[in-house]
Formats: sequence, structure tokens, C-alpha cells
Amino acid sequence: MSSHEKHAWASLLAAVLVWLYFTMRMTAGWAIAEVTVRHMVWTYIAMVVLLVVAHSLIAVAVAAREGGEAFKDERDRAIEARADRVEGYVVLAAINVVVIHALAHAAYAGHVLPRIDLTSLPALVFVLLTTLFAGHAAKQLAVIWLYRT
Repeated sequence: MSSHEKHAWASLLAAVLVWLYFTMRMTAGWAIAEVTVRHMVWTYIAMVVLLVVAHSLIAVAVAAREGGEAFKDERDRAIEARADRVEGYVVLAAINVVVIHALAHAAYAGHVLPRIDLTSLPALVFVLLTTLFAGHAAKQLAVIWLYRT
């Protein structure tokens, strides 16, 4: 397993753990909780700090284990570029789903399908940040997949 693949696995694990922390702070049961703005700001700051610390530790651990900074050749750069495109496609698709959901909810307010009230600030913050986490997870999974093939 290359150092780039190890980094992708560790980054994916760190992102999932931070997203679980975020979900724990923003939900009650299976519903998005109505939390205060102060609560959301401190949760966001904690997430940023956790991600910075986690990725710094990952970089140090992978570099120490591999004996220095990992060299990127043409294949590594091609894999990273393709994974970046996958991330962009996932974020684009998720944002379009959110927009279509909001428009459908406004047009068909009486429907019985599950819905997220995007007029609520906690729900909007949760959906947008979850979209970013999904994009990052898709990128890391693409990196892992592309190194395996």
C-alpha cells in the first residue's frame, strides 16, 4: 500500500469521525435539533480544529513511517486530479438534490414524503456541511479505488 493510499484511508477515517461528532452535536435522535447559533459556531470551530489536528497528525505519521515526504509522480497527480473531479461531481449532485428538494417542498407543501425544513438554520448548516463531508469522503474513496486498480 502506497503512502498516498495510507493517507487517503487515514483522512477518510478522520473525516468520518469528525462528521460523527458534528452529527452528534447537531441532531437529537434521527432529527436535526433546533440548536442556538452559539452552539453551531462552537461546533463548527471544534470541527475545523479537529480536522486540522487530525490531518496534521496523519501527515506527520505517514511521513515518519515512510521516511520523509512522499514523492508524487505523474500517476499520483493523475489519480489526485481524477479524485478531485469525483469530489466535484458528488458535491454538485448533492447541491442539486438540495435545491430540487427545496423547490419541490415549496411547490408541493402538502406531500407526505420525508422532508428537511431548509428554512431552519441548523438544518441548512447540517445539510451544507454534510455535503462537504460527502464530497471529501468520495474523494478519499476515489483515491483508494484508483490506487487499487
